[in-house]
Amino acid sequence: MQKLLVFLCLILSFQTGSTQKDSLYPKDYFRSPLDIPLLLSGNFGELRNNHFHSGLDIKTQGAEGKNVYAVADGYVSRIRIMPNGYGKIIYINHPNGYTSTYAHLQQFKGKIAEEIKCYQYENETFEMDFYPQETLLPVKKGEIIALSGNSGSSGGPHLHFEIRDTKTEFALNPLFFGFDIKDNITPIIKSIMVFPVNDTSYVNNRNVAQEFGVIKSNGNYLVPAEINAYGQIGIGINTYDQQNGASNLNGVYTVLLFSDNQIIYKTELSSFSLEHSKALNSLIDYEWFHRKKTRIQRCVIEPNNPLTIYKEEKNKGVIAIADGNTKLLNFIIGDFHNNTSMLALTIHGKKPDLTGISTLKEKIDTVLKYSETNIVDKHNIIIKFPKGSLYDDLNMLYSEKPALKSSLTPIYQVHNGYTPIHEPIEVSIKPGRISDELRKKAIIANIDQNGTIFSRGGEWRNNYLTAKSKILGGFTIMIDTVSPIINLVNIFANKNMSANSSIVATMSDNLSGIKTYRGEIDGKWILMDYDAKSARLTHYFDNLPSGNHTFKLVVTDFVGNSKIVEIPFIR
Repeated sequence: MQKLLVFLCLILSFQTGSTQKDSLYPKDYFRSPLDIPLLLSGNFGELRNNHFHSGLDIKTQGAEGKNVYAVADGYVSRIRIMPNGYGKIIYINHPNGYTSTYAHLQQFKGKIAEEIKCYQYENETFEMDFYPQETLLPVKKGEIIALSGNSGSSGGPHLHFEIRDTKTEFALNPLFFGFDIKDNITPIIKSIMVFPVNDTSYVNNRNVAQEFGVIKSNGNYLVPAEINAYGQIGIGINTYDQQNGASNLNGVYTVLLFSDNQIIYKTELSSFSLEHSKALNSLIDYEWFHRKKTRIQRCVIEPNNPLTIYKEEKNKGVIAIADGNTKLLNFIIGDFHNNTSMLALTIHGKKPDLTGISTLKEKIDTVLKYSETNIVDKHNIIIKFPKGSLYDDLNMLYSEKPALKSSLTPIYQVHNGYTPIHEPIEVSIKPGRISDELRKKAIIANIDQNGTIFSRGGEWRNNYLTAKSKILGGFTIMIDTVSPIINLVNIFANKNMSANSSIVATMSDNLSGIKTYRGEIDGKWILMDYDAKSARLTHYFDNLPSGNHTFKLVVTDFVGNSKIVEIPFIR
């Protein structure tokens, strides 16, 4: 009877999803953005670092330079170039209310390329965020607008392609629009997690999350281990999907969890707000990911989680298990093409025997409410948690540790880096008396759980240095008096550059980070492409006359330390 009910729920759920796919979106309006078979290295909604993947990563046969086509008539509404993130990206608005985007491009083509170059030289900048007038750059369906590349934070040549709702700017699953992606592979389930929701809940006699392996039997998945639990618990799942012709581990479309035949949790990755994308850190077990490098989707919804991917829930997914009770749980995991996998598990209610087991917890310093603005004022440090920065109430831990050799203050440990925050916190540290010159070189350093140091910058407000941070952890004040480093890759004094098509250099900084750079030839600004992942600057020669020239590069960090190289060359 149980299996019958589950299958009936499955059929109903996927029939509803299929109806939505068939009726809401045009299937023949957009053409492919490439003229090669569409194979994916990443799909919509895939779980990434600190965000959901907002489009399709389309393979480009391991190479850059493939023609990228406008998928329909429209106009270029935005052009952005940055050294990381999307790199070089084009946005096209279409008259049917959608916006298509094309990212990690190598170069732009046609009039788009001409307008971009004019903008960069007029504003003397490589980076840009340009919103052209509606009539400036019209495009036709099938027009070549760019070449595919590997710019920005891309990990290899591919085209990142999105479709957004122009009015709301919600990212939409591009597969709704009929793009030809072959997929008859069912999702893969790797493991499940059972975790206590509070301090009085237990899983196999322990008040910690525990992961359990699964086995596949007769096409479905089972959990072979015995699981005992008591109190309020949650379930998580480690799952992924694949498409035909590609070995990449992509995201699943929908996750359903049933408890005793009742659906208690359902997600569906049809669309989401880009403003909410960071809340992926509330969806996954954030601490487990940072400790184990495995993303487990927690099927419990925190009270300040803003995501709209949750379609059904009961008690926010929390399961109450009493001593002697048994819970029958079933997962149904589906991909966009209605391929499904099922997993069944049984949890036995068993009150733990805590005899001889230590239940001591770290001392809680302050209880922070997610629904309020929280200000924690300690000796020489003030931490402000804006309203909405926490996904749930936080029993905050706090301590002070000895200063590093290179820091002016102790390390103020604000909870730990295993708890995500949705909005940045504000940290203000009072260092004591320091000279005006050192004040100019001071930054707030954030030290994560691995001991890695990140500069958060800072500005002085009275005698406090104040900065914002997107993660919790250790904070201290450090001084940066070291200039950036410039390495000239292919040019040296009086070199004849006639056989070279470009000048290449790299740059780096030891602490505060690079704020600006400026390249010149013979005293005039030149365009230098900056790729942050390789720290590489490249200037491509363009109509430079033959003869003697001087190349100059100035790099400045965020506290004003500068490095200058000036070198003569022949062209």
